[in-house]
Amino acid sequence: MPQEEITGKRPTNYSLWHRRSLPSWCYMTDGDWFEQRVIDGQLRSVAYVETIQLTDVEEAPVTHPVWSSKRSLLLEIESKMRIPAYIVWHNEACDDFLVLRPTDNTSRRMKGEEYEEFIKGMGRSSEL
Repeated sequence: MPQEEITGKRPTNYSLWHRRSLPSWCYMTDGDWFEQRVIDGQLRSVAYVETIQLTDVEEAPVTHPVWSSKRSLLLEIESKMRIPAYIVWHNEACDDFLVLRPTDNTSRRMKGEEYEEFIKGMGRSSEL
C-alpha cells in the first residue's frame, strides 16, 4: 500500500486523488532534485538527490527510513541515467547532513562546508 503524506505541509490534491482513485498496485513516488552542470556546452544531469528535512539528522535512518518505493526509484535512476542517486537527510539550518547512496548502502555525515564541496564536486566524482 502506498505511503500517505505524513508532513501535512505539502499540497496533496494529486496524490490524494491518485491514492483514492487507483488500485494499490499503482504506485506514485515523488522525487526531489537533479543536480545539473554545463558540460561541453550542454546542461546535463550529474546526480539525483532526494532531500528529507529532520530535526535530528543522527536519528534519520531510524525515524525516517527509506521506503522500498523510493529506493526502487533511486536504483532505477542510477541504472538508466548512469548518474549517482543520493538520499540526504538534513536539519532545518542546512548545516548537518547525512548522505546515503542506496546502491551500495554507504553513508556519510557532513557539516555544511563539507556538503557544499560534495555538491560542487558532482559531475567530477561520485564517491561518498
